[in-house]
Amino acid sequence: MLESVPPLVETAIYGYFVLVATIGCYLHGRFWIGSRNRNRDELSDETPVIES
Repeated sequence: MLESVPPLVETAIYGYFVLVATIGCYLHGRFWIGSRNRNRDELSDETPVIES
């Protein structure tokens, strides 16, 4: 059987997991939004412009 961990250590471990997950979600969001903006700009450059 595993011995229990002091509450302060357990809080630090879960806090670390939350911090890493937050950083990962932030970076994923930045890359995803950047990719969408880059693709949108490339598509708008290729669309023909109708001038009157």
